[in-house]
Amino acid sequence: MREEKTARPGRPAVRRVRFRDGPWAVRWLVAVRASVAAALAWQLCSSVWHTPRPGPAIVAALLVVHPTVFRSCTAGLQYAAGCTLGALIALPAAILVGPSWLSMSAVLLLSLLAAGHERLGAHGLHVPITAVFVLLLGPSHAREIGPHLWQIGVGIAVAVLFNALLPPPLRLRAAEAALDRLRAELAGVLDGVAGAVRASRHPDDVLDAQWRAHLTDLTAQARSALGQAHESLRWNARAPNRQAVWHLDQRVLESLERVAYDTEAVVAALDDLPAYRLAHPAAHRPPTEAPGPGAAAGTDTWDEEFRAGCARLLTCLALCVRGCRGGSPHPVLPATRRVWRELAERCDDRHGRLDARVAECRLLMLLDRALQDVAGGRRRTARAAPGAAATTELTVAAREDTHAQAVAEHR
Repeated sequence: MREEKTARPGRPAVRRVRFRDGPWAVRWLVAVRASVAAALAWQLCSSVWHTPRPGPAIVAALLVVHPTVFRSCTAGLQYAAGCTLGALIALPAAILVGPSWLSMSAVLLLSLLAAGHERLGAHGLHVPITAVFVLLLGPSHAREIGPHLWQIGVGIAVAVLFNALLPPPLRLRAAEAALDRLRAELAGVLDGVAGAVRASRHPDDVLDAQWRAHLTDLTAQARSALGQAHESLRWNARAPNRQAVWHLDQRVLESLERVAYDTEAVVAALDDLPAYRLAHPAAHRPPTEAPGPGAAAGTDTWDEEFRAGCARLLTCLALCVRGCRGGSPHPVLPATRRVWRELAERCDDRHGRLDARVAECRLLMLLDRALQDVAGGRRRTARAAPGAAATTELTVAAREDTHAQAVAEHR
C-alpha cells in the first residue's frame, strides 16, 4: 500500500489515504453503478416486456445500489418488502371502497404502523407511499398494481445482480489507514506526556489543547472505517478468506481504545505526584506544612528517579502502541515490564508521605493496565494480573500506614 506521510506542527506523521479509498471515490462508484443498473433495468423492461415507461424499475435500481454487496441485498429485500406490504394494505380498500377520507385515514394508519418495523429500516417509508399510490388508483385501475410491482422487482433484481456479479472493492485500506492514524496520534500523545514528565510540566502545556477531542475523533473514525471494512467483506466474491482480518482489527481497535482511556487517566493522575507539587509549591502545599531541608532534598531526589522511570515507561508504551497490529506483542514489552517492576519495588521500599505514595501507586496501576491493554490482554476483576502484584502490595502498605498513623494520633 503506497501512501505518503504528512506531518503538521504538533502532530505525528500519519499516512495519507489513496483517493480511491476516500469518500469521493465511494460516491463516484455508487453513482456510476446506479446509473448503469438503472439503464439496464430500463432496457430490460422495454425490450422484453415492452413497457413504455418503466419508471418504477429505474427508481428501484437507483435506490438499491450501495457501496457493498451486503447492503445492496439488504436494501433490495427491505424495498421489496415495503412496497409489497403497502400494496397489500391498500388493495382491499382500493377495490371495495375506493379513495375517500375514511379509507385514506385507515390505510395511512395501518401503513405507518407497519413502516415503523425495524426490519424495514429506512425503506419503511415506502409502505405508506405505495399504499397511497395503490389507493388513489381506485377500483378501475387496480389491474395496474401488478405490473407496477413487477417493474419494481425487475429493478431490484437488476441492481442486486449487477452489484453481485461486479462486486465493489473491499474497504480494507481505508480501515488500515484509520488505525494507523489512531496509532500515530496515540503514540504521539504518549511521547508528549513522557516529555512533560521529564521536564516536570503538565502534559496539557506540552501537547495540543485539543488532544483529547482529536483522539476521540480518530477513534470514532477508526471504528466507522472498520465497520465499513467488515461490511465490504460480507457476501463479496473478492474476499473468500478475509474474515480473519476483521476479527484481528477489531481486537486491535479495542486495545487502542483502552490505552487511550488509560492515557487520559494517567494525565489526570499526574496532578497528584510530588514532582508537580515541587515545581509549583505555592499552588499545592498547605499553609501549615513546613518540611525540613533534609526531607525536601530526599523527596526531590526520589521524585527525579520516579519521574525518569515513568518517562521511560511512557516512551516504551508509545513504542508498543506503534507496533500494536495484532499477533505477537512488541519486542520491547518485556523490557518495559521489567522497568515497571523495578519502579514498583522502589516505591515499596520508599518511606515518605502517604499521599505521595498513594499517588505513585495509582499512576503505576494505570501504567500496568495500559501495558496489559497493549499486550492484547483482557481486564479481569475476579483475578488480578501477575504484573499488578507489586501494586496491590503498595496499596496494602499504604492502608497499613494509615492505620498506624491513626493509632499513633489516638495514643
